Amino acid sequence: MRIPYAPVHKHYLRLAPLLSLLKLGLFTLSLLTLGLVGCAESPNDRRCGDEYRLAWSDQARLLAHVETLSSDQFAGRKTGTDGAALARDYIIGQMHQAGLTPWQGRFDHDFEYDYQFGTRLGTNIIGILPASEPSDSWRLVVAHYDHLGKQGYKLYHGADDNASGVAGLLEIATHSARLPRDANLMFIATDAEEPGLYGSKAFVDGLMAPDAKLKPSQIQLMVNLDMIGRPARNSRIYLEGRRGFSQFEQIKARLEQTVNLCIRANHPPEAGKTIQKVDWLRASDHYPFHQAGIPWLYFGVPPHKDYHQPSDEASKIDVNFLAAVTETAYKLLIIDTYLLNN
Repeated sequence: MRIPYAPVHKHYLRLAPLLSLLKLGLFTLSLLTLGLVGCAESPNDRRCGDEYRLAWSDQARLLAHVETLSSDQFAGRKTGTDGAALARDYIIGQMHQAGLTPWQGRFDHDFEYDYQFGTRLGTNIIGILPASEPSDSWRLVVAHYDHLGKQGYKLYHGADDNASGVAGLLEIATHSARLPRDANLMFIATDAEEPGLYGSKAFVDGLMAPDAKLKPSQIQLMVNLDMIGRPARNSRIYLEGRRGFSQFEQIKARLEQTVNLCIRANHPPEAGKTIQKVDWLRASDHYPFHQAGIPWLYFGVPPHKDYHQPSDEASKIDVNFLAAVTETAYKLLIIDTYLLNN
């Protein structure tokens, strides 16, 4: 995941002291209110997160994916490195083992992008599962596999960002291959997300080509998995993209009822940031799809202390939470089509 920040208006800085006093007054009032009437939301919070109702995900396999992709051997999976090539070989092998069909005859799809006064090469990995009966409709799962690589003696493992998302994608693909499907399913492990969402941009650009076999209008939904293995203290997964769905509350209710995972719509401000806020719309691979008018939903957690640090390691992944997010995201691939209409 990459973190663009929204600009701060100068008048906000002038008003900051006054706003701080106002917030203090509101906070005091809220404490008094809680003392009188209690917390109305706490019972629901306890119910939706007490115990996950996991049905099919293999936690050992999920953790093995994360451990492999974030291992020293894969050297941080930076685009264009040997570590990225090893990651591609691993993901392709797992897609093949799950029973996915290569998209347009091959799993690996190269693309070029301009970066730092030069042209770079990236590679997306794409596998599909055709619908059980012929269909023109598609639902996509996307997770970027690249990370920051090595910088001097520092190795950036990228366990949560985003080996966790790739692990979820592979587990969903394995499960989906065993079951009937109303829509065609596509699984895309994107490259070069960290420097600028280039892999997802390249894929979406391909949809716009005159001879494209897949058109944006055929895509019912794109699900983006980016950092899904490290829950915040409230143990919720954050779900961005609600503005694109008129029946989002029904979608959210369906998802929570399935696995008992607490879902919070929209991300909170980044921890410790009182002025700047993360621009979540542009923070990950869903943004190029958004620009193309393709419906999308993005699962992720807020940035934690190990975000973009060498300490983002597999040992810190909450595999039970990762499994809950994986099973919840899968439900979007089989949810009633009418709920996705805006």
